[in-house]
Amino acid sequence: MGAQRFIEFSRPFVQASKVIFETMIATKIEAGKPSIKKDQRPRGDISAVIGLTGMYEGKEGDGPIRGMMVISWPMSTYVKIANAMLMESFTEYSDAISDTGAEISNMILGNAKRDLKALGYSLDMTIPSTISGQGHTISYPIDTTVVLIPIISAHGEFYMELCFKF
Repeated sequence: MGAQRFIEFSRPFVQASKVIFETMIATKIEAGKPSIKKDQRPRGDISAVIGLTGMYEGKEGDGPIRGMMVISWPMSTYVKIANAMLMESFTEYSDAISDTGAEISNMILGNAKRDLKALGYSLDMTIPSTISGQGHTISYPIDTTVVLIPIISAHGEFYMELCFKF
């Protein structure tokens, strides 16, 4: 995928993240410099994963899309964000907050889909799932490039991973 097309496609995800974090978690976030990811190991201890399929109809030509959005949090950041969202005071990861990351990811993707539709992308998404544990891995779709975007927040740094095949 060309750099310009990736920027066009990824911008709605970053913008939606900013909106969701300001609205649901009452914190501002900033995206760091993206980089190409070379391995299948997330940078965090907890990852929310959503698969994507769909079609692109636009100036670059028509065609299918497949990919994945992953948001990965270090444990301490995840607990702080869950506390802010749920207005609780958890001190460690538990079943009570295990779905928080999936909920956040679902809201981000829902908002991004609206903006992507205006750009010619029509997407369907899987139900988000959460994977936890130090050293867990994620199986990305074959022949996709994974772009890692660090996200900085008052609750700590976390990571958005976007991979797509057009």
